[in-house]
Amino acid sequence: MSRIFRCLLILIVLTGSLSQADAQFRKKKKKDNVQGVVLEEAVTPEERQKAMERQLVSPVRKMLNRFNLSIEKSYGYFSYQNPLEGVSVIRNPRNDLLYIVPLGEEASVQPTVAYSNWFNGFTEVDIARIDDDSQIVRTDTASFVYKNSGRYNPLTLRLSFSLKKLDKAHFKQTGEKKYLEDDLLRIGGGIGWGAHKFRHPSSEQDVDPLLRRYTLPTTKISTTKMFASVTYNFYTFGDFSMLADVYGGVWKIKESLNNSDNINYEPFFNVGVMFQTKFSKYFKGYIRPAVEMRSYTLANEFVSTQHKYAIFSIDLGLLLKYPVYPRNRYAAHMVQMEHVFNGKMYRGRPFYKKQNPLYGQRGLNRKTKGSSFPIIKGKKSKKGGGNGN
Repeated sequence: MSRIFRCLLILIVLTGSLSQADAQFRKKKKKDNVQGVVLEEAVTPEERQKAMERQLVSPVRKMLNRFNLSIEKSYGYFSYQNPLEGVSVIRNPRNDLLYIVPLGEEASVQPTVAYSNWFNGFTEVDIARIDDDSQIVRTDTASFVYKNSGRYNPLTLRLSFSLKKLDKAHFKQTGEKKYLEDDLLRIGGGIGWGAHKFRHPSSEQDVDPLLRRYTLPTTKISTTKMFASVTYNFYTFGDFSMLADVYGGVWKIKESLNNSDNINYEPFFNVGVMFQTKFSKYFKGYIRPAVEMRSYTLANEFVSTQHKYAIFSIDLGLLLKYPVYPRNRYAAHMVQMEHVFNGKMYRGRPFYKKQNPLYGQRGLNRKTKGSSFPIIKGKKSKKGGGNGN
């Protein structure tokens, strides 16, 4: 009996020890599980989206897409003014010679210097004496301005960098910064070539009819310009945008047409408004009415003359962006939308056509015209159900 009692006692003790060990094991396992949950951080949808973009989209193409190449052809009209100050304008009626002398020299019998050309380089003339019957106007007593006009049709290339618009509604709801496809700001620079073609071979003034016209040494001057630009998108509706565009920089006349030692170019400024339409995410066109102001001064130790141009132009431009997604050379050419293929993102359309259309560019099948699914037509069937190209 005592032996049975001892066996029962031993069995009870072993059962209690096993229960205690199992409880400790469960507690430890639970603790380990809890620690594992705490250490593992949940992946947010934004991080998952960024990771997917890194996998599907080339970062180099994504960066190149921020740049814009613009090509502009302008059709413009300019007005030209040559205000004369600090000189006397003289015309000799016998040989019809028009020239200028420094202010005060008109009173001397023989001026120190006299110039018959003050447009693109001083041309000195020999004046033995100022004849008594010469017509003389001092520019300190009258506003003496020679005027002319003409055409200016330059070609301009511009490279700019885009800063995108923030999706304010998305940011307000989620606090996440998400940017739209539309540009908010473009910062860049460019170069342009063009020629001023004067409508009249002579500039005219309305102060003295006897001094009449000043004959230009050339009626066409070739120019170049370099500039920096800022473009701000202040209105967008669908595919249409309006942008304020300002640029300014330096310009010069072709060296063979001027005396570079005596000419000084003032910086020019151009202000315009772009009316832009979007053909696709990578191809846009715009019309840009603009006003440009430029001038230069021809000066030496004796005289100084200023030449001003006010240019009014209509610029026709095309803007191209480097596509984020390449064209798919392997998938069927019938794919019209942006799509994933072999772990990469591709576009289905040329850069100048819109992406993600509601239906393929080949149109809809007649039998499925009312369907909400985009059906791409193939060849015309024998039964006459298709209408393919």
